[in-house]
Amino acid sequence: MSLLDAINTQAGEYIRGGFAATIQMPQTRQTKTGKAFYVAKAADGAHRADLSSFSQDFSKYDNQRVHFSGMGLKRGDDYNGTAKITIGDKAVWKSLGAGEAAAEVHSEQTQAFPTTVTRSAPKPYIPPAISMTSRVEGAAVGNALTNATQLAIKSNIQSEALEGFLFHTASKYLRTANKLLAGELSPSNILAEKEVATEEVPF
Repeated sequence: MSLLDAINTQAGEYIRGGFAATIQMPQTRQTKTGKAFYVAKAADGAHRADLSSFSQDFSKYDNQRVHFSGMGLKRGDDYNGTAKITIGDKAVWKSLGAGEAAAEVHSEQTQAFPTTVTRSAPKPYIPPAISMTSRVEGAAVGNALTNATQLAIKSNIQSEALEGFLFHTASKYLRTANKLLAGELSPSNILAEKEVATEEVPF
């Protein structure tokens, strides 16, 4: 897996398969409570990401190509258009050598990276668009079904119509969540313009 694959992993998800990148600009920082943590820039050709770790210092890997693998590699939220990746304490760090030369050797051995080094200017990271038809899993579905079920109980929906009602209502919740995740917001004065009935679901 390349750094680009890690960057394209959805925020909040664990990165499977690991990735390699050249470590740049390592720094030690402190939380508000005084606990030290470590940050660095990761580079792979034109791709960039911000790395953070609470367990290992990046400074000993400055300008080295490092392969990160194992458990604990998690895609964080973007900050100022740059992808963030957290390197957990169970992750495995393996130095591949000095910067670009190591990328070329690693490429020949694994074909995981291009054999030529890109010299173009870095491209800004654009997060993958959230598709309204994308697969929705996990907690989002559970929350949508829970809310739809509560609404069905309050509305005394009969058992013959319950499945259709739950499917329709939970889908509305999920579509609304996808709109919010995509940055689409409702006008702030919508309640002042239109009174919403208490039994109605405002979608």
